[in-house]
Amino acid sequence: MNKKSIFTALLALIALTGWAQSTKTATIKGYSPALKDGTLVIAGAGNLLDIVDTVKAGHFTLTIPVEELTVGGLFCAGEGCPNFSFSLMMKPDVTVKVTGTDCLYPFWKVESPIPEQQTLNRMTEYCHDIILERIKIEQEKDWNKLDSIEMVYMKKEMDILSLLPVDAASLSKLSNIARMLKNLKDFPYMEQMKNLEKSFAARAPKGFEDQLAEIHNYVYPSPLLHVGDKYVDAELFDMQGNTHHLSEAFSGDRYVLLDFWGIGCGPCMMSEPEMREVYERLNGKLEIIGINQNTRSQWQKHEFSKRIVWKNWSDGKMGSSFNGRYCDMGAIPYYVLISPE
Repeated sequence: MNKKSIFTALLALIALTGWAQSTKTATIKGYSPALKDGTLVIAGAGNLLDIVDTVKAGHFTLTIPVEELTVGGLFCAGEGCPNFSFSLMMKPDVTVKVTGTDCLYPFWKVESPIPEQQTLNRMTEYCHDIILERIKIEQEKDWNKLDSIEMVYMKKEMDILSLLPVDAASLSKLSNIARMLKNLKDFPYMEQMKNLEKSFAARAPKGFEDQLAEIHNYVYPSPLLHVGDKYVDAELFDMQGNTHHLSEAFSGDRYVLLDFWGIGCGPCMMSEPEMREVYERLNGKLEIIGINQNTRSQWQKHEFSKRIVWKNWSDGKMGSSFNGRYCDMGAIPYYVLISPE
């Protein structure tokens, strides 16, 4: 996807979903004399980039709703800016400053009181050359080289992760790589990935059990269901925290449609009006169950989640313990139809 397509999708997503809801915020302040007036800067917590500012005299400021320490992203859309998302640690009531002298914002200086930012800085420094090569390929539109450079980039990240502390930043990076495994056939670095997963599990401090379980489920996925197999049930939760099972949805000759979706997925949200129409037309014949892939707090507090009229559930682990049984790829939206039989 080129920069214009990403930018257009981001604006459509922002317009569609509205602002994230939170009483706590983090602040990002940035400056570079190379940024043209009118350059858009988009940022957000987690995988949801939904806060926008416009550069004036090289400066921009973004106020990000954030409930806890999290890895966020920053993206600049303007003349001279690369097509690359820049990772930043965010925390309530903390201001992070990013400054540079050019438009290569992934390499700008980051001033932050958050210790985990140093983990991200070390990764960027270690992968500097390969990031530059990836940016060059994007600018030259040499798409034939993109897949191979992405694999090299992934390998570089895995190499440095083995030397870093286990914290929110390194776990987020390892989780991002683990999610890609579903879309990669014959991943050449699988043994290294398994060793990393084992090492992180052994070294991680308390409090990261859910993230470690998510990574484990991607590295060691459950057997995939195929057409004709009997459905597999699971413990799922609604937005109020009540426990549910798929078996509740079956009644008489009713079909069940599983809708795997995420807040950061524009097509997932743009399908909502059509899904609503199908749901209303086939009332009594079709039950729709949305399976969300975000963190519980993102899912529960986002305005789009509150618009869904069909069953809106989560496994509490960003889908990692459930979608592996049904989805043969990591892309969403993903739909699975279960018959009454």
